[in-house]
Amino acid sequence: MNSSNKKIAILSDQLAGSLGGAESILLAAMDLYPEADLYTTVHREGFLPSPYDAKKVHTTFIQNLPFAVEKYKAYLPLMPLGVELFDLQRYDVLFSSHHSMIKGVIPRPDAYHVCYCHSPARYLWDMFWIYSDLNDFGFFKKLAVSGISSYLRMWDVTSANRVDRFIANSSFTAQRIKKFYGRDAHVLFPPVNTTKFHNNGTDDYYLIAGRLVAYKGFEMAIDTFNENGKPLVVIGNGPEFQKLKAKAKPNIKMLGRVDDATLIKCMNECKGFIFPGKEDFGIVMAEAQSAGKPVIALAAGGALDIVEDKKTGVLVENYNVQSFVKAIQLADDISWDAEYISLSTKRFDVEYFKDQLQDYIETPEYI
Repeated sequence: MNSSNKKIAILSDQLAGSLGGAESILLAAMDLYPEADLYTTVHREGFLPSPYDAKKVHTTFIQNLPFAVEKYKAYLPLMPLGVELFDLQRYDVLFSSHHSMIKGVIPRPDAYHVCYCHSPARYLWDMFWIYSDLNDFGFFKKLAVSGISSYLRMWDVTSANRVDRFIANSSFTAQRIKKFYGRDAHVLFPPVNTTKFHNNGTDDYYLIAGRLVAYKGFEMAIDTFNENGKPLVVIGNGPEFQKLKAKAKPNIKMLGRVDDATLIKCMNECKGFIFPGKEDFGIVMAEAQSAGKPVIALAAGGALDIVEDKKTGVLVENYNVQSFVKAIQLADDISWDAEYISLSTKRFDVEYFKDQLQDYIETPEYI
């Protein structure tokens, strides 16, 4: 396919929260196709960094509803209608960066739709009960949310048939796409800035970083280092911060939110990185390895694609304190090859990602 002769649209779920891994895919697509039109459900002015913020952004009718930018999650039941009302009939190629609803747009019958799927919406599928508990839904609210979610799940499966090619960010996500949508997916790891971190030697502490929410495994890390007494640095903020700080023993330093320079210094000098959670990919694990640091991670989700057991880190089979204690002791006993660990992240390089993504978008294949 000669992309210069094709009219291309780039689509993304809401651009209103915080800039993260999903947006790195969007920005890479915008680099590849600077003339493409950009569509999203809800857009916060100034969300995209310069020079991408100069791009005109087409939004759904939800953009004009009260408090839509701040409270876009409240309008989730309207998102299917919003994306289906986009008139995309003039486009030959659609590329969607999907983790919620955007893949459900209606393409022209002969158009080619490539969807990079970060995850089938977790709050609709296998993590529905976890999200319900985290939001502390009462009986009647849970009943209402369950009814809406049932409808959204049916729509989610139906709209998957409008996609010609799925790309997944990990083998784990590809399995979930197969399970919930009945579709095969190519695996293309998301781009990672592999030059941001560098190995500055090894100080006597382990590091964990991210948003402090219950399902990300920070409490398991706290419990583990309370047990083994080894130094741990925790970077990040979130609803669990005060609970975890009160639980942490003196060997654990809770730094909260820090600037980029502090994060880089801590990553560059740590002994290793801890990742007890289960993520679809987990870019921070690849970032830690780019600094030549071993990653001690639960053997699940994206870690299975990122961590090479006993070569670039340690995979922990069981989610309990004793298993993590043993894994960290094993990590202490291994003489790690920092250069090998760092070189293993070249498969996540940004330019390699762009080359692969362009091939997927410009080589129609129906799978």
